[in-house]
Amino acid sequence: MKILYAVLCTLVSVHCLGVREKGIRWLLKNRNEDWGWGMRSEAEAITALQLAKGSGWYNPDKPNTVASVKEMNLVLLAAISNYPGLDTAAWYGGKLGQFINGLVSTCQNPANFYDHNLIELLMNQMNNFPKYYFNHNFAYSWAVLALCNSGAINETYYKRLLDGAGNYTFGVDEAAISVIALCCVRDRTGASDVIPAINTGVQYILSNIKPDGSFGNQYTTGLAVQALYADNENSRKLIKKKAQLTLLAYQQPDGSFGGVTAANQVLPALAGKSYADLGDINICQKLTTTQAPPTTTTTPTQLTFTIQVVANIEGHSENQSYYVTVPVGSSLYDSMGILQESVSDFSFKAKDTSLGHYITEINGISEDPEKRTYWQILKAPDTPLEVGVDGYIPNPGDVIIFRLSTY
Repeated sequence: MKILYAVLCTLVSVHCLGVREKGIRWLLKNRNEDWGWGMRSEAEAITALQLAKGSGWYNPDKPNTVASVKEMNLVLLAAISNYPGLDTAAWYGGKLGQFINGLVSTCQNPANFYDHNLIELLMNQMNNFPKYYFNHNFAYSWAVLALCNSGAINETYYKRLLDGAGNYTFGVDEAAISVIALCCVRDRTGASDVIPAINTGVQYILSNIKPDGSFGNQYTTGLAVQALYADNENSRKLIKKKAQLTLLAYQQPDGSFGGVTAANQVLPALAGKSYADLGDINICQKLTTTQAPPTTTTTPTQLTFTIQVVANIEGHSENQSYYVTVPVGSSLYDSMGILQESVSDFSFKAKDTSLGHYITEINGISEDPEKRTYWQILKAPDTPLEVGVDGYIPNPGDVIIFRLSTY
């Protein structure tokens, strides 16, 4: 049985690779004269390509990839110019979230997109939920994914998905995209409060397996497979392989799965990836680019990362995240000072020791030697910093957690 299982998995993987490559060729062949795909689908196409290719498709040294990314940017810039605040049904919430994911996946900073802070813009839209077609958790999950992949998520913005777990207006599709978004939150912040909602969503998906191993049509099955990979890459392998096998039958002779949206949902699933992986595109780990396509090589003067404050012991219930932009080279201590000056709901105290500054209080919550509590500093999800706040220099996209702990 184990041998048959291994053979099946190998055969499916080989077939998926060939089908995936054919789908990628279809996407690239169907670009228009502007190197885009039209109908505001550029971000969907590009994220599909980024996830379907093993190390990412976009490369600033390859003009044909740069041209498509430029077209995605131009489409978004035109919308911003025509609709201040993107206050229009066509761009509200979910669609903006898709484009932010597209920017992140091509190594761009959505907090400084040609002097537009798209993160703040998206947060404002989420604060106005429901509005226009941004009125259900399927669309809301795209917004959560965008904040998460950008390193800007906090409980305020993902709590809606926790409250909606198990009540999926759009069935498996909504359960799957919600699971993917919450898995991103889990993996990037270490938040444990999302786990019950993830489990609820996964069980809902599994309860809807069809006799042929699919979860519905190619759109639904693609999202479901992505969700199962996001939850746990190494579990339920046979279920995922069978579902992937059903997706192969949907490919048309020209390589299409039915359009750009179908490719966006199917190709990552065939690659064993999900939208939660968009913040980990390999090429972006090697490049330092803030706008695409680059015309000159410039060194960024600022970077953005997240500070998260968690205190859930000794009667405290603090869980806040802050998106902070600081000059490149700033220490974590200096960054905390900049954050304290720029927002009203973050404060801290520190004492100066022979080893540098030692954090004693955050947001009014002090360490307590009698109760043996202190502020532990972690890099998400759970790696303790090896240096203090003076010695640590944040990197773009870092999530630094200050967690009230005991010793």
